[in-house]
Amino acid sequence: MTLTLTDLSRDPGLLPAVDALIGANMPEFMSWESPGNWRWHGMYDRYPAHQLCLVDGDGQLVAAANGLPVRWDGSPASLPGGSDEVLVEAVDHGPPDRADAVCMLSVSVDPAHRAAGHAERLLTEVRRRAAEHAPRGVVIPVRPTRKPHYPLIPLADYAAWRLPDGRCFDPWLRTHLELGARRLGVADRSLVIRQPVPRWEQFLGRPLPGPGAYPLPGGLVPLQVAEDGHGTYAEPNVWVHHPAL
Repeated sequence: MTLTLTDLSRDPGLLPAVDALIGANMPEFMSWESPGNWRWHGMYDRYPAHQLCLVDGDGQLVAAANGLPVRWDGSPASLPGGSDEVLVEAVDHGPPDRADAVCMLSVSVDPAHRAAGHAERLLTEVRRRAAEHAPRGVVIPVRPTRKPHYPLIPLADYAAWRLPDGRCFDPWLRTHLELGARRLGVADRSLVIRQPVPRWEQFLGRPLPGPGAYPLPGGLVPLQVAEDGHGTYAEPNVWVHHPAL
């Protein structure tokens, strides 16, 4: 299949398809209100050239990568708290006067086109573009795809798991590492969604009778229900760094 690389600055009409593709790859609750989610479309508006799209010969979206320029001095300690903080800073305060790196927040592939190298192509393109205007390369708060099966395992421990052949256990994190990325650490509260318990109960289809930790379908960690009648999902991510090409 021949695919064409474009972006939302050139093809703004792809925006609804990009949103739909991201939604198809995430649990429903991941699109609920958070400091970053409130500003997701602001990223499209301010940084359309960083919203990369692969389309087929019929103009249908096959894969997308979403990101924006950031300031970063190259040290793990100077990384933002996670995707929420990246979006708040970039959307509320605008482009940095000098971009050190690109932060990719989402790479999504249509389920019918997975395992065809499309995610790798997008990541490589982002790294290539970074060489022109973001010399420190690309940083990504990675959401490990297999982690929802192990919600009670701390993410730092999970990220260190290996297959018998020595490769990284998680498929998506493994993709990054095998493309030359290095792990920088864990963003413990990369995205934080706090909602009243009745909304969580509606999503789960069962009651949450009292405070405690509850598993969430698709969640990397349990939902924490507090005495105040609210449940908080604080998602951790793994920071990785890809050098520019």
